[in-house]
Amino acid sequence: MNQNPTPYRDCWNVLARKASEQARHWQSEIALSQERLEQLQASEVRLTRIYEEYQQRQSGQQDARLGLQDHLHERQFMAQLMQLQARVRQDLGQTRMQMAQQRSQLLKAQAEEQKMQTLAEQDRGRILAHQQRQEQRRMDELAIARYNLRPGH
Repeated sequence: MNQNPTPYRDCWNVLARKASEQARHWQSEIALSQERLEQLQASEVRLTRIYEEYQQRQSGQQDARLGLQDHLHERQFMAQLMQLQARVRQDLGQTRMQMAQQRSQLLKAQAEEQKMQTLAEQDRGRILAHQQRQEQRRMDELAIARYNLRPGH
């Protein structure tokens, strides 16, 4: 019979620790993706604001002061802004999709962590019960030995 079940218990603790590390990894990945998402959203707002300013300039009174070449340059610039906006929106979509996958991985890692912690706790309970049974057996053996050593026996 195994007198020292500690290595078995350590196994569950190691697995629980690894699962916990995996969960922390996904939490940090989600935090990084959240930062990227916020940066992209800020970029989208900035690009939209710039585009709207140029659109107002083209339809406003300032328009009369510009020459044909200047109008052409502004239109090209606005087209580039629209391309940048489309790219930012695409990146936003990809980042949101990536975050959804990361959240899914986090949920899996947290479930695994919980499972390993439960198994580690169950194992500790089994070890404690085993140790208590052994201690009780020793106490019973000592009591029987004392009883047998009594005078008149």
